[in-house]
Amino acid sequence: MPDGLTPREAEVLVLIADGLSRTEMARTLHISRATVKTHIDNLFARTGARDRTGVVRYAYGRGLAHPPGTSVT
Repeated sequence: MPDGLTPREAEVLVLIADGLSRTEMARTLHISRATVKTHIDNLFARTGARDRTGVVRYAYGRGLAHPPGTSVT
């Protein structure tokens, strides 16, 4: 994983890029909202992002997620 992200952090990163709320992520991953928040906080620290927008830009820039409507080749 880039920049030492854990597999779970990478999953959360993709879900953030997909626009899911913390509650939706918790349901999808079968974990608590508090655990999702911890993963998000870790993502901010590892990526240097200050907010979710920064995390999404990081994901797009590294090819970990793709904007809606774009084709993946």
